[in-house]
Amino acid sequence: MLKKITLTIIFLLLALTFVFLVKGDTKYAITFGFIDLTVIVFSILVWFNDKYYNEQISERVVSFPKKEMIKDILQKQANMLRFDKLEELPDGYKVYKGKQLVIDAVFEKDENGSILQIDGKYVVKLRAPEYVLHNIDNEIWSHIGK
Repeated sequence: MLKKITLTIIFLLLALTFVFLVKGDTKYAITFGFIDLTVIVFSILVWFNDKYYNEQISERVVSFPKKEMIKDILQKQANMLRFDKLEELPDGYKVYKGKQLVIDAVFEKDENGSILQIDGKYVVKLRAPEYVLHNIDNEIWSHIGK
């Protein structure tokens, strides 16, 4: 939706620039030309920034009172973002989109190799793209709010 609005604005500004250029009103044509250039450059920079930030792999370390809670949150993300497969492992979960690993949730372990529990909560290290971690953060806060 936002792309369509941005493209519409760019085309309208280009049309106004062309109209003023054809009419011979160079002062307005140059002004609208600078506005066109500014909007186009700004749009491209925002697009590159969003693309880089959202697809950047990041890590979060969170704790959950139950193992089922993390599975529930990951399942909701898989359904919402149309990921294909949620694989349950003895020490965590992996979520795939096609053959690509999207979310890697690994339970932290103590020095004996057993799953770490601190104050009855499981500690989980999540590795995923930033947009997925943002959604998981929101989901965690909704669970805390309950």
